[in-house]
Amino acid sequence: MSPNVLACDLHDHIEIICMRRYPVAVHLLDGSAVHGTAHDTRSNAQQEFLLLQQDSDSIEIPLLQIEHIDVLDASAPQQHISLQQQGSCKF
Repeated sequence: MSPNVLACDLHDHIEIICMRRYPVAVHLLDGSAVHGTAHDTRSNAQQEFLLLQQDSDSIEIPLLQIEHIDVLDASAPQQHISLQQQGSCKF
């Protein structure tokens, strides 16, 4: 596993926004932003991804490339999730 691992509470927040299918703005470390509906997460041996639905397309965004996520639903309990916290989530 990569030495750069997200804190467990961040995984929890990401799972919640996916379960509730919230519309989000995902801000990447390179300064760009991607908009879509949080759909799911996926992982392989090298990295983890956030899956966003954009119209009929699904895109994968590596979690470690995300600076922060803004949830675009006023009823969401958390509107801003910063993924640049240090931590670990080993299973």
